[in-house]
Amino acid sequence: MKTPVLLIIFLAVSTVFAAPPVIAHGSDVPMHGGVVQIEQEMEFELVREEKSVSLYLREHGKAYLTKEVTGDIVVLANGKKSDAQLVAAGENKMTADIVIPEGAKVLVKVKESGHHGVTVRFSF
Repeated sequence: MKTPVLLIIFLAVSTVFAAPPVIAHGSDVPMHGGVVQIEQEMEFELVREEKSVSLYLREHGKAYLTKEVTGDIVVLANGKKSDAQLVAAGENKMTADIVIPEGAKVLVKVKESGHHGVTVRFSF
């Protein structure tokens, strides 16, 4: 009677230590000094600049081409809402002329023809 109970406890504890680590899709480590969010297996890095923002798209760590991607950005801060259109500005980069103040909540919506849109939330 004692042996089966000990065996069950041993097996339960050993599976905790022998279980492989969980590997998420994408990395939340910023490559451009911004804030990274992962949605639908894609990495979105939003970088605040003095008078604009840059959005970098990656899929599984590789640059995701933005030439056929459209998008917009909505900034909610200090009781006000402002928005701007994101435009392709390089291999995996999109930009918009909008300022994101400290404490703002940001919604980014991107869409590529033939694919459904993705909405990403950021907090600063």
